[in-house]
Amino acid sequence: MERRQPFCIALGQNLIVAIFNDELEELQDYAMDAGDALWYIMGTDAWLELQTKDTKSALVARSYDKTYFTCFVDDEIVEKIKRFEEGGIIVLSSNEELRQEDLLNDLEEDSSLDDIGYWIEDKSEKKGMDIGGLIFCYYSIEARKRLHGNDYID
Repeated sequence: MERRQPFCIALGQNLIVAIFNDELEELQDYAMDAGDALWYIMGTDAWLELQTKDTKSALVARSYDKTYFTCFVDDEIVEKIKRFEEGGIIVLSSNEELRQEDLLNDLEEDSSLDDIGYWIEDKSEKKGMDIGGLIFCYYSIEARKRLHGNDYID
């Protein structure tokens, strides 16, 4: 079976990356409750960064010694990301296929974190879907160097 690729969408000020459960399984022990259906990872445990891979832009989830997933993104997403030095990006993980069209149909352009959390709860409780939301810190190169100092490895 071919592995499904992560994708990223923009909803107003929120960016959502959709991946699949097994890619973040080992991070679950580090997840902190952000309320309702959303959890977060401390930026010292793992983070998202923008990288260029084979001339394509990608959001990469990583820690000091491991890459968890790579999500290639288009120019619109890159421009949105470049507007902030630090921020949170929601990563949805599910054992069922998440489709970009479905997310765009189900969620409004101006969906808040609460709206996204309610959507996750609805999918989980009413539809029996195994789905979760994890907020990752995003750091620009400058912010990463400032926060991670000499501990950071390219």
